[in-house]
Amino acid sequence: MKTKNISPYRWVILFTTIPAIIATEMMWLTFSPISSIAETFYSTSSMAITMLATSYMIMFIVFCIPAAYVIDRFGFRTSLWIGALLTGIFGLTRGLFAESFTMVIISQFLIAAGQPFLLNITTKVAANWFPFDERATAAGLLTMAQYLGFALPMVLSPMLSEQYGLPGVLKTFAVVGVAASLLAIVFSREKPPVAPPGPEAEKEDFSLATLKVLLRNKSYLLAMIIAFISMGIFNTLLTLIESILMPRGITSAQAGIIGAAFVLAGVLGAIILPMISDRAGKRIPFLITAIILLVPLYLGMTMLKGFGMLVFAAAVAGFAIMGVAPILFQHGSEVAYPVQEGTSLGMILLMGQISGVLFVFLFEAAEGAFGGVTVPMLGVVILTALEIPLVAKMKESALTKK
Repeated sequence: MKTKNISPYRWVILFTTIPAIIATEMMWLTFSPISSIAETFYSTSSMAITMLATSYMIMFIVFCIPAAYVIDRFGFRTSLWIGALLTGIFGLTRGLFAESFTMVIISQFLIAAGQPFLLNITTKVAANWFPFDERATAAGLLTMAQYLGFALPMVLSPMLSEQYGLPGVLKTFAVVGVAASLLAIVFSREKPPVAPPGPEAEKEDFSLATLKVLLRNKSYLLAMIIAFISMGIFNTLLTLIESILMPRGITSAQAGIIGAAFVLAGVLGAIILPMISDRAGKRIPFLITAIILLVPLYLGMTMLKGFGMLVFAAAVAGFAIMGVAPILFQHGSEVAYPVQEGTSLGMILLMGQISGVLFVFLFEAAEGAFGGVTVPMLGVVILTALEIPLVAKMKESALTKK
């Protein structure tokens, strides 16, 4: 039921936070589509260039818990300011000193330190500003911002590099980072004058006791396990999409198109599925359906050879896995209640980053051991199938039943 207490400024909060999230993700994948150009420009190894992207996973693991503490203790606005300042300032130094690989990699690690302070606020923004029946939608739009941040460098980095060179790419991204950061800082507010309808978490600052509460919560543990597997697979596919597809005669350009289809369809999924979930007042049916669909879709990405069929399989898979991610995040926050959103979401995202590093390593090790990507991709299919009985055990939170 609608109420006059809902502040229209919630949409200002949402749409001035989105650019900061897009900016940090753009900084993450800046070099992914132009890694060979970066290797030549800096006269360094492919491993050194890969470290520019790996920095985000490493720094997320280091700063995820501090970010959760800041969000729960001081509010999402403080966390947003920290993340925005790190993105803007060190995005600028990365652009100004683009010719120095030492300065670029130092700046990249410091930008990466800001990412958890931006991503972990997703459900906190929704809880502070949005009524309950809009929260998955708000979380979905903020998650969509991440996906846009994934997609934009895939298109912009090659174009800008060809026209302006690598320094031009970094300078352009620096302008985006500074503008997005200023927007977030100027317009951010912690809470509306009157809280939106819906339960508000009790003040439980981040602590070891809070973590113990979460780890004893079976419903939350299921959400963490699903996130560990699903996000690990997602990060692996996004990182290694070219090496997965090229053995089947797919060119680098075609692999880029397939990767773009995967991400852009996910953007649509992140808008559409959470909105339907909010209207239905349900979370679990969407999670079950997505996981079941992903099994044949990942198998198709393993076995199919036709370019058109691979685009289709990747697009539907992206729509499914990226579309239900904000629903999973929202469900995790709901079953964790009254633990605050910074901690509950932060721990779920941490699981995804740990599994991302682990799964990429295991995938590449299996690829080397078995002489190709078929066996590790079949491992992805099996892991996804193992999620089905786990998701089937999940139950709607007490909050969705109200």
